[in-house]
Amino acid sequence: MMALTLLFCLISFQCQLPFVFPARNISLKCMQDTDEFLSDLNSVEPKEYALRMYDSVGKLGSNVLSGNVDRLGSYSECLSTHAPSGSFKGQYCKLHVLQDGADYSVGVCVPDSCAEEDVTVMSRQDILRFRNASFLAPSLSLFTMNSSSSSGGSVARCATGMFPLDTFVAVCLFLTLLGLALPLAGTVYVAARGWGSDHKASPAYGAHSATYGSLPLREMERSEQRNRILWTHCLAHHSLSGTPNRGKSFLGAVDCTLKCFSWQKNVPAIWTTKMPESTCSALNGIRVLSLLWIMSGHTSQMTAWLSLDNVLEWKTRVLRNPLYLYSRSGPFYLGVDTFFLVSGWLSARSFLKMSQTSGEGLTAKVILRYYFSRLIRLQPLHMYSVCLLVGLLSLAPWGPVWEVPKFHLDNCRQAWWTNLLLLNNFLSVRNSCNGWTWYLANDFQFHLATPAIVLIHGKSKHVLVLLGAVLFLASFTATALLTLAHDLPVADPSEASENATVLYFLEYYTKPYCRCGPFLVGLFLSIFMHQNHQANILKTKVQALLGWICSLSTMFVVVALAYAVNNTSATTSAAAAVYQALHRTLWAVAVGWVVFACQEGYGGLVNRLLSCALWSSLASISYACYLVHPTLIILYNGLQETLIHYTDANMFYLFSGHCLLTFVAGLALTLFIEKPWQELKRCLVGSMPAGP
Repeated sequence: MMALTLLFCLISFQCQLPFVFPARNISLKCMQDTDEFLSDLNSVEPKEYALRMYDSVGKLGSNVLSGNVDRLGSYSECLSTHAPSGSFKGQYCKLHVLQDGADYSVGVCVPDSCAEEDVTVMSRQDILRFRNASFLAPSLSLFTMNSSSSSGGSVARCATGMFPLDTFVAVCLFLTLLGLALPLAGTVYVAARGWGSDHKASPAYGAHSATYGSLPLREMERSEQRNRILWTHCLAHHSLSGTPNRGKSFLGAVDCTLKCFSWQKNVPAIWTTKMPESTCSALNGIRVLSLLWIMSGHTSQMTAWLSLDNVLEWKTRVLRNPLYLYSRSGPFYLGVDTFFLVSGWLSARSFLKMSQTSGEGLTAKVILRYYFSRLIRLQPLHMYSVCLLVGLLSLAPWGPVWEVPKFHLDNCRQAWWTNLLLLNNFLSVRNSCNGWTWYLANDFQFHLATPAIVLIHGKSKHVLVLLGAVLFLASFTATALLTLAHDLPVADPSEASENATVLYFLEYYTKPYCRCGPFLVGLFLSIFMHQNHQANILKTKVQALLGWICSLSTMFVVVALAYAVNNTSATTSAAAAVYQALHRTLWAVAVGWVVFACQEGYGGLVNRLLSCALWSSLASISYACYLVHPTLIILYNGLQETLIHYTDANMFYLFSGHCLLTFVAGLALTLFIEKPWQELKRCLVGSMPAGP
């Protein structure tokens, strides 16, 4: 009797669901709400909310042959709908469809009682229909080369808006806020001390208005040595003295730390145009122009990943056209190799000057101090950028293109420790956190070799030349063999197969033994210029002219050959391997000549342009700009509700906007994080020449 009753109930319930009765493995609440939605949609007079839900579903648009296959629909319209019964509201889900040889996405609006598994089953059983037409219609078979390919079905992923918070995100948010709070506290503290000093000196308001709320810069500079002594005094008394002295030592350390984090201390350091002695002023212009080149490439590349509705047109129009060299055409990010060149040049100069001023020569203490200074230069802002990315991605209200932000957030959850150890170019490269920071891992690993090379330079010039030849040859050989073994592309990997693109980044692009050439060029150039700093190496203008001709010709050949050998077929694999092995180092040699000629007084107009005072302030925030600009691009692209249509004007405006926001954010990060830690390092170990 019980069995008959249950069977009768099931038959009765099925009869009440005219649209979803074939469904299996769908939750009861989802079936009821979906039936209500489809009934209201397919009635003689559809209800407004049902029409809005259907209206928000992605429809096939034009320009499919140029890559407009994804149908995002209207995310906001879907979320704004509510059933009159109050039983459900709209939920935006994206169906990833593999059909007739095409891989695309369709945005659908379903009741919020449905889970991702429910939506997947409904799409596969073709339950979501309007007037006998599927929500997923029409098929893309007309636009595919192989329409006989079997369908792979569809998988649903539903938008959650903000990503869920967890312990990792909470820690990152706390560190992000702490990084903002310390400089503000230091600024208020110094301002209060300045106000107290002025108030004691002159009870009348308005006196000493020039220094009201701040400590005079001259006094701050004179106190740097005193601060370092104070730190040493604090540490000594903390371990040897009684409780009262420990308290005074602690307060003294806090006083020094707050001063280091204050804006009164750090703002003048950013706006100063004075260059350290013997530093080539043209490096400022080279650094900023290289940064802009990288930002332009990232704007184009990261927007093309999932955010363009004509991505095939972008590939055809941009990647093989030399006119788009400053975007994403030609050799892959030569601006990064220019960064390596500058870093190598400054690393040798810094270490040589440090060893000279120490009075002890090349000792273990000097080497350790050099490594510590480099870590303090890189890691505070590097790790803060990781926390900032995690915090921003966790708090942003994402729309229909949440996949890329979620990918970056999940990667940082799993691989943040590789960034901390500066091993993210070897470990978890495929799913790296802040993938663009592979550069920092390479840079620090290169700096580890600087003391050994400088030590050999002090012992024997001939051994140094032999070592340089061996290092260059080993790098060239490794790069060529990897290119041949994995059939790697030599220009833009986005044109190659997915497997070749992955191998390009895993095996070649992020590896120090393939990328050390430009750094070594800068390192050896700096040693050579330091060794002959009192002599005029270039004797005549003819020598300078020949050098400029060779430099510009090398740049032209490196760029032009990228288009000529960008074909990894068997007939050109050897040429591709040779080009891959040499082109980055040759580019660094050509740019190195520019540095050398400008320093020797043969830069002419080029030197005047690169040494312009405008570049000085931008160069001082370039490190922060490099770290933060991809985060801003990810935020902008991920918050879009529709795909972006590529045109030259649109991309130029995107690049301009990203530049403006990047410089503002870079200035803030430099003031809040980078400069305070540099000041703190000077208090601890003293000053050293500025690094890259």
